[in-house]
Amino acid sequence: MEIKKKYVYIGVAASVVAIGVGIYLSRKKIYEHFDYKTDLLLLSLEPKFRKKIKQLLSRARDAGMELRVISAYRDCAEQNKLYAQGRTLPGKIVTNARCGKSSHNYKRAVDVVEFKNGKPLWKNPNWNKIGQMGEAIGLEWGGRWTSIKDKPHFQDLGGKTVASLYREYQRTGKLVA
Repeated sequence: MEIKKKYVYIGVAASVVAIGVGIYLSRKKIYEHFDYKTDLLLLSLEPKFRKKIKQLLSRARDAGMELRVISAYRDCAEQNKLYAQGRTLPGKIVTNARCGKSSHNYKRAVDVVEFKNGKPLWKNPNWNKIGQMGEAIGLEWGGRWTSIKDKPHFQDLGGKTVASLYREYQRTGKLVA
């Protein structure tokens, strides 16, 4: 079967145009409204906790805020690297928790931030409102903590403490909630 060159050229041109349109849309409109990272991070969470976080995101959306999950489950290597930040690595101290001492290690914590026009609002006048939304559905909000105020942080340990989870981790070597 012989394929005419003009059909090959048309096919290649159509593919290039389709890829170009896809790239343009992903940088403009789709990126602003579709957050694949949050969806992937939500999959890393314990199922009952994931349901509560989805509720928080939904309530925020109903209130006109686009919240995105920027951090969820962390393995030991990632947690220890964050702990080293501001101590033995450059940057500001962002956590007081080493591996096993963070609710992120047990798939029971997230960090969120509101986005506007595709950009995160770190200095956000809505933090207290966001915190209250999370607390209303039974989440613990890091904005109430005294050692490090962690306004993006929400957790639910399912009635357990990080200390009890850590003891189990020391006993079994597994980060299980």
